[in-house]
Order: sequence, then structure tokens, then C-alpha cells
Amino acid sequence: MFRHVLVAGLGTLGSEVVKNLGLLGCESVFVADADMIEEKNVSRSLLLREATIGQSKILHALDQLRTWFPQTQWSGTPVEIADVEPDRFMQAEVLFSCVDTDLARTEMAALAARYGIPVCDAGLGGISTRVGRVSWFPGDGAACFACLLTSKRRATLLNIWESDVHACWADEQEKRDGWTSTATMASIVGGLQVEIALSAAKGTKESFSIHLDVDQSPVCQTIQHSRSVECPFHDEVSGAQFPICTLAECGACNRQFSPNRRIAWVRRRGACPFCGSRNILIRDSMWNELTGSVL
Repeated sequence: MFRHVLVAGLGTLGSEVVKNLGLLGCESVFVADADMIEEKNVSRSLLLREATIGQSKILHALDQLRTWFPQTQWSGTPVEIADVEPDRFMQAEVLFSCVDTDLARTEMAALAARYGIPVCDAGLGGISTRVGRVSWFPGDGAACFACLLTSKRRATLLNIWESDVHACWADEQEKRDGWTSTATMASIVGGLQVEIALSAAKGTKESFSIHLDVDQSPVCQTIQHSRSVECPFHDEVSGAQFPICTLAECGACNRQFSPNRRIAWVRRRGACPFCGSRNILIRDSMWNELTGSVL
């Protein structure tokens, strides 16, 4: 059993994963999710309830998890996984990816390369609510999530990290990546995600995915993954060195401000402090050596 793990995302799938980790008696679990609880979350998660709509997912879920599984040390913070302190990655034995966008998964591939941590990723839906997928990326030179992308797709996602485009581009990206889900499939895939991580961590050296489709025969298929020679996260100097936006300009009111946050964060969540517009231009940036520290 793992002693220390990281979990990125506390939605439908992430709720099932942390529940399973608690049932197994994991020693410590650190969870990262920057979102607030929305109405759609309530019907899909055993951790989130209607009375908590508008509150932080992390703060509410941690209280519930500590009550249910007091033997596990639960901790977390309402930030994206790329903003978690480096010490957390250095201590963790595995990173569970429970996010729903290619951009977030690519960020985790960079983090895994930087800190030498295996990733167990999962996703729900896509073409059907009865479809799920679990992937194991062991690191140590094996394929990562970014290896599975086309060169064009990978370049697009990396460009979002540092180009000076408008924040609305990120919004469109998120909508394209979003997958649908049901609580039933989340329970199945979340259980499989933890089980695969436990078994694969014992010595599996290659990356692979388990694809589930309840409407097809066979229901389950295993897909092996090969490392891409074009993937930038396997260079000697790889790493999660995300650029920090030091100067931004609002496309609506033309006023400038200093977010001092990752460019990708500014695109996904940034808003003008003066007028609230999300039409943001990146005017200046710098690279931060360790992703966990915000300048």
C-alpha cells in the first residue's frame, strides 16, 4: 500500500479515488483542486452536498474525509496541481490524475518528469457516459501522457503555457476537452484506478491504458504506449518550469496589472481586478525554476 500520495482533482472521479484510498488505509493523502462546489457536482459526488454549493471543494471534502477515515492523514489546498509546493511531490509515491482536460494532464506530465513520480490517470465519458479509461505512466523513461498526443496538439498545449493570447482561448480549450460522466462509471473507474496503481507500482516498467466501454464487446481492452521521440519531457533538462505572468493587460479596459501567477493559470482563471473581464493579454513573463513557488 502507498504511504504518501497526491491526488489532482476532486470531482466525480477524484471523490471515488480518495474514498478508496481511505478504505485501504493509505497513510497520508494530499489533494489539490482549485474549484468551488457547483450544483452539477452534488449529484455526482459522495463527498459534496447541496448545502455546500459555492464553497471550496477541498475544504469541505477534507472535513468529511477526516470524519470517515481518521486513520489517514488528509491534507490539501485549493490550488491547481502545478501550484502545489515541491516538497509534496518529493514525498509522494504516486500522483493520481483525476482531471478532465488535456492541458492539466500535460502539466502533470511535466511535473512527473521534474520530480520523478509515476502518474495514474483516469477519465470518464467522451463519446458515451458508459466509457472510462485508466492509464499508468511509470516514468523512468517510459511514455508519458504528452507522448500520446499528436505533435500539433502537444504544441498547442505548450503554447498556452507561454503565449500572449487572450484568456478566452483557454475557455474554449476546456470545453473541447471536457468529458461527461455518471456516478456509476465514476465508482467503477475510480476503483480500477487505485487498483491499477497498486499493482503496476510493484514493477511495471511500461506505460499502458485500460479502456472500458460497457456498450462494446469486449468490455475491456489494454493499450500499450510507446515513448515519443518528439516529447519534450524526456530531455535531460526536462521539467515543470512553468512561465509566470508578471505583467498583464485587460483587453476590455486596457489597464495593466501584475498577476504573478502561471500563464496557464491566468488563462484559465484570471480576471481583470478592475473590471472583471477575462479578456487578458500577457505582456511580460519570466520562468520560475520550481513550479511550486509563486513569485
